[in-house]
Amino acid sequence: MSNPLSSAHPIERRTRPRVLSAAVGLLAREGLTAGLLNRAADAAGCSVERAQVFFATDEELVLALYDRLASELEARVLELPASGVAERFHAVMRVKMDLAVPYRAAFAALSATLLDPRHELGVFNPRTEIVRHRVRGVFAAVVHDAADRPATDADTLVRALYGTHLALMLLWSQDRLPGSPAVHAALDLFRDLLALAGPLLAGRFDSIFRPLLEAPDEANIEARATTILRLLFRHRRLLPGATACAADPCPSCLALHLPRVKHFLRAGRPVHALLPAFPAKSPSRRKTLGPLPDKAEELALLYLQAVCDEVRAVYAPGLRVTLCSDGHVFSDLVGVADDDVTRYGDEVRALLTRLSLVSLDAFGLSELYEGSDYTEMRRQLVADYARPRAEIEERTRRFDHARALFNGIHRFLFDEQTDVRPGLSRTQLRRECHEHAYEVIRRSDAWGRLLADCFPAALRLSIHPQHPHAEKIGILLGAADDAWLTPWHGVALRVADGWKFVKRHEAEALGARLIERDGQPSHFELS
Repeated sequence: MSNPLSSAHPIERRTRPRVLSAAVGLLAREGLTAGLLNRAADAAGCSVERAQVFFATDEELVLALYDRLASELEARVLELPASGVAERFHAVMRVKMDLAVPYRAAFAALSATLLDPRHELGVFNPRTEIVRHRVRGVFAAVVHDAADRPATDADTLVRALYGTHLALMLLWSQDRLPGSPAVHAALDLFRDLLALAGPLLAGRFDSIFRPLLEAPDEANIEARATTILRLLFRHRRLLPGATACAADPCPSCLALHLPRVKHFLRAGRPVHALLPAFPAKSPSRRKTLGPLPDKAEELALLYLQAVCDEVRAVYAPGLRVTLCSDGHVFSDLVGVADDDVTRYGDEVRALLTRLSLVSLDAFGLSELYEGSDYTEMRRQLVADYARPRAEIEERTRRFDHARALFNGIHRFLFDEQTDVRPGLSRTQLRRECHEHAYEVIRRSDAWGRLLADCFPAALRLSIHPQHPHAEKIGILLGAADDAWLTPWHGVALRVADGWKFVKRHEAEALGARLIERDGQPSHFELS
């Protein structure tokens, strides 16, 4: 099913997340009852006819909930224990059950429907295919990143785990006793059996699940999707030290992304990717030339178009990248006026047109929230989608990838505020930037969760360096010595063999010459 949000008018784009958020709240409070769409539209403050642009039936709202839970599960993969398959399976099942707890009554009401392959909400119906494959991708990550992963035929074990998880979730939906003792006993039993006789168990279970889960063209589609992902991975922005998978992506690198690419290939449509990026120019003039896009942004956009062209060379429909500007999401935290964010975004859109970058498009916060008050939009985003601050802090303490993200953002904020507010002590700045870094991550995560609701099938790209097995693909925008540097935190420097991004003061220290274009500073060149 195509996503009408892609071509919708901005006013209509705002409807989908509002109606879905209202429906999710209703499902959590009341379970699944008749008239869900009507009640969700009323709670969202819009007409049923407007809501039906995106959700024709109650069932389509439930499908959107499936998508949301799949996204939440994918985001937790890097947090699974570094242990064997049995323990990792046990852990991911506990995570999924915890995520689904608010909707337990709805899933219980759906139990007969879930087993009906003719019903659009059935787990084996074509309408649920993308969610089915995405969750199966999570179990592929469970297997491929396990300490005892099988040397051959891992797909057999992945199918067995995915099929078993369906049976366990059905039992979970029916186990009404406090603490769900039956389902936890079953989960513990399967973990122990898996640890004792994994290959034998997988083979027996696979004979049950393979005919239900494997499409006839699966091998061909997977090979083509893998080719596309390997092209993308040539441009990955990885965390320092992630060298093992840099040159030769492993199955875990592919696991969470293959289902999305295969979805677009089956439909014969361009592979769609989301990139939260191009927020606004840094206010630090030690880093940048001014508040508007310059040669650095132009080069980055051309780079992204070139990546799309590479994909088109092997897959005719190509790759389409939506630039989801997050400038208004956290402008107040980084010291950029909302008017400057708007002007910057307008100029980026103008560049897309002037450079004829046909595979790129853009939108921002104002197209998903009504009104002109960005403070109120940010408040609503946080209210609808942000995780508790304590949860962000806990993940930062416990997990390396989360800590690397926090440290990178904290460093950026501190560098900028040192330039912009030289009168404050470094101790005071560090303390303030420490607080702001958590809030930037919190809001960025909320923005990402909103985008996942709006475009559930799209590949998730990031301008931040990522773990190679993460649910997001860190993507380069050009050459730079600093893995965290972006065009809006630096300038373009022309060197003997091409271009690179550097900070303004670094270009000046090299003796580079400032070049103007149309009376505006554009970039630096080394003689």
